[in-house]
Amino acid sequence: MFNMFCLRQHLNRTYLPKSFLFKYSTSIKPISKENEEHYEKELKQFETLTNITKRTRQKKSQRPPFVKNLLLGTFDTEILTFPQLEKEEVQNVEKETDNLGKILKQKHMIGANSLSNKNFRQNLSDVKAIGLQASQFLDGRESTPLEVMKYLQVFSEHRLGDSIIHHEQLGLQTLVKYGSELLQKKYLYPVIKGEKLLAFCLNENKINDIQGLNTKAELSKDKKYWILNGQKSYVVNGISADYLIVFALTDVVIKDSGKEVKLTGFLVEKDFQGVKWEKIEGSDIELANIVFENTEVPCENVIGEVNNAEGIINTIITDFRLSCGAACSTLTKNLINKLLNKILEDSSDNLELYKTQTERYKLGELAANLYAAESAAYLTAGLQDWYENQDTAVESAIVKVLSSEAAYNASTICLDAVGLSAVSKNHWTRTLHEKAIDYLTLYETNENQRLFIALTGLQHAGLSLAEKIKKIRNPLFHGAFTLMRAFAGQRDLTDDPKLNLGLKHYLHPSLGPASEHLEYGIKRLEFATENILSKYGLEVINEHVDLCRLANVIIECYAMTAVLARASRSYCIGLQNSDCELLLAAAYCNAAKDRVQKTVISLYSYVHKNIDQNVIDVGKQMTKRGEYFIKNPLTRNF
Repeated sequence: MFNMFCLRQHLNRTYLPKSFLFKYSTSIKPISKENEEHYEKELKQFETLTNITKRTRQKKSQRPPFVKNLLLGTFDTEILTFPQLEKEEVQNVEKETDNLGKILKQKHMIGANSLSNKNFRQNLSDVKAIGLQASQFLDGRESTPLEVMKYLQVFSEHRLGDSIIHHEQLGLQTLVKYGSELLQKKYLYPVIKGEKLLAFCLNENKINDIQGLNTKAELSKDKKYWILNGQKSYVVNGISADYLIVFALTDVVIKDSGKEVKLTGFLVEKDFQGVKWEKIEGSDIELANIVFENTEVPCENVIGEVNNAEGIINTIITDFRLSCGAACSTLTKNLINKLLNKILEDSSDNLELYKTQTERYKLGELAANLYAAESAAYLTAGLQDWYENQDTAVESAIVKVLSSEAAYNASTICLDAVGLSAVSKNHWTRTLHEKAIDYLTLYETNENQRLFIALTGLQHAGLSLAEKIKKIRNPLFHGAFTLMRAFAGQRDLTDDPKLNLGLKHYLHPSLGPASEHLEYGIKRLEFATENILSKYGLEVINEHVDLCRLANVIIECYAMTAVLARASRSYCIGLQNSDCELLLAAAYCNAAKDRVQKTVISLYSYVHKNIDQNVIDVGKQMTKRGEYFIKNPLTRNF
């Protein structure tokens, strides 16, 4: 590492500062502004180089996908070692995040109501809080996924936390991972320095998935530009952004199975000709609709490869789902603390509300749900951190569902507890409830996430179970196999699976009963997977009700894994309040086991199937008539 004193002496010899020239120069011509700026720029570049630290920790080789293998009844016990950072890394990240938290609580930072505030962004840049995973050569931090989670939780404490996270995890990450060297130098660096702002443009009206994008781009005749036309909706930071990351349809390939669209990502400067925007009112987050009319985008502004943006979108959205875990965990924690303060304030000598079972149970249940969501988020970040190119697409989707629903449920409980005061639009319960709704709806709904979780898991399991499912669906051609399965499957049909995974040997002994709940969940998930594939075959993609139920079982199994791994680690290392963590883990696993039991029974029970069909038939009639058609209770026929 360079010695800073020697470095400055070297620079002073090369680019003399203004004060030196005025004092000793015989010329009366003042130093040019260009030379002074050049001096400062060189100095900053050298200072950046001297502050670069080598990340010495090497990732382990990739492991098989954890959650996907749960559908096959395979459990990777390595995952029960809850991820952690080295002591020096923990001390460093806590020091930096504490400093960031103090800065965000300063008066001029609290008052900022939009990322258009350049001073706000530059204050973040001064402490390297922009570009968390960007290269240190671009003045980023090169933080690991586990470290990023801590930063995101601190961001979430600020009123602009959602905007910052969208900017960091969607816009910046796209350029960090897929931007060319030219794009990173020209666009990413000024963003990291707080000089410019990015927005991620993916959403469009009336589309269900990225295959239905209507924004199109065509290559110009001279092949120097892409001509962009279309509209993006609900763009976060769309008003304040200087640069836009836009995904557009650039090709359509016709195949026997249907048409396949090809997408490309572009970096569009907002002042390019043909770019118009309109603010969407009614949300605490800055949202905008952005229209592109014959907007010419230089070919060098293509992000990644032409016609290959779907992979970019999937990777970036996976990272964003994980960031929802950090944001929603902070939101849920704030809701719980505010509810607790409300209960304590409402207590009096005559009515000690905080001592009632109802209030204590309510707080404990909220704490258990928060513990599960936060544990799943950090476990998933640890998988990305520890293993090379680890497949965590399903795990990240689970984190998004768990954490957003934990925040939403906490907000509704707070609304119920506060009562009449919550009528005020500015009441904290209403404000935080609307914030929770944003995470449920923006970019992806949780129903779509559940379908993604179930279908992705079944696709993986189907590759291994194809031959077995074929035999199950054709019993007359495989008599011996059918008889053996009939005898072997009796315990599954009577809801009494054999628990032989031995997970208790990898956890603290006090978590033995809870580990059996996890084993039960995995065995029932394996049975449910075989059942649903053998029942529906390839038509399973249309069975949305059962797919959502299967997804719920998958979510519960991963959540139990996370809480048990975390609680075991905390108690074994003697972490403060770890005894309460054991109680939370045991309580969550006990409740999750009951939910798994009911859900799996509903998947293979004919009684439940008939009830489902009745409900579906009523829904079918409503879609035909276009309204709720049941008559008023007072209506008479005679």
